[in-house]
Amino acid sequence: MPSEDDVVRSLLDATLPLMQAPPVNLGVICEWLGIEVYTQPCHSFGALFIVREGKGILLVNSAMAQGRARFSIAHELGHLLLRHDPVGRIGDPRDPVQERQADQFASELLMPASLLRHDRDSLSLSTLCRRYRVSQQAMRIRLERLGCEPVPMR
Repeated sequence: MPSEDDVVRSLLDATLPLMQAPPVNLGVICEWLGIEVYTQPCHSFGALFIVREGKGILLVNSAMAQGRARFSIAHELGHLLLRHDPVGRIGDPRDPVQERQADQFASELLMPASLLRHDRDSLSLSTLCRRYRVSQQAMRIRLERLGCEPVPMR
């Protein structure tokens, strides 16, 4: 099975030329993958990928904050592209290893190392979060995993 790194790298190689990033445009990626995206307020989930009549559909909870919604979408794309086992019903538990892999995939997709290392040299944490449209928590974790520290607030 390919690693998260390999899958993300292949996906970004194919789609980054189609967008001006950062931020990574998840709409471009979903369109490139042939996935329809629908948003609506919901209390049951953040994002959910289903297949209906042979077509991939991503349902997104529009009540979430933008950074959280983007991470949830990228996380679900990770489950799909890493070929994780589908969940039987909403609320059923997932394999913790697959959850960590999908989180890592989402982090790498939304905050590509090559772009983030360049931007980190000149932008504060809050500016990085706005530029990549992710939460401070997601950005801090990603920078830590890359061995980077954000520029202090000015």
